[in-house]
Amino acid sequence: MNQASSSRPPRQQGMALLVVLIMLIVVGVMAVTGNEDTQLQTRMLMNTQFYDNAYAEAESLQQQAESRLLEGELTLDDFGGDGFYDVTAGEDLDFDPLQADAWEGEGVLSGDAADNGNYVIEYLGETTEGVLNDDNLSSSQLLNAFRITAAGWSLESAGDPDSRKRALAVVQSEIMMAD
Repeated sequence: MNQASSSRPPRQQGMALLVVLIMLIVVGVMAVTGNEDTQLQTRMLMNTQFYDNAYAEAESLQQQAESRLLEGELTLDDFGGDGFYDVTAGEDLDFDPLQADAWEGEGVLSGDAADNGNYVIEYLGETTEGVLNDDNLSSSQLLNAFRITAAGWSLESAGDPDSRKRALAVVQSEIMMAD
């Protein structure tokens, strides 16, 4: 009888079960936290891609507008509506270019770019470049000044112009040129 009682393992009273249960809870919490972090990183990456696409579109439209001005495709006669504003005649932007929905129906639409961006050109009047004092004012050439505001956006569903805008990028430049 003495031998039989000594071969029986000692009672642990459930301590091993409790330790395993605590370890499972800790591992489960770590897995959930890691999953949430991965989802956050994915959303941040997608937002960065949306913004980069919108910014590239805005830059492209800005360059297109500058080219149209420099190549003489646009003249002062074109100003006075439809995305061309003459500030000297009291025409100011009647919308906030930093609001994505404000661009609906505003600006100059240009082919496929109309789905992902738009631009407006403002005529700012005549100015002189590099005038340092009254003596060289008389020898300075008058230049026409323009401000170009271009907006690009990324759509929730590519190719669907009615889908919600996910990101908006607005760029602006000023250009001076002779008649």
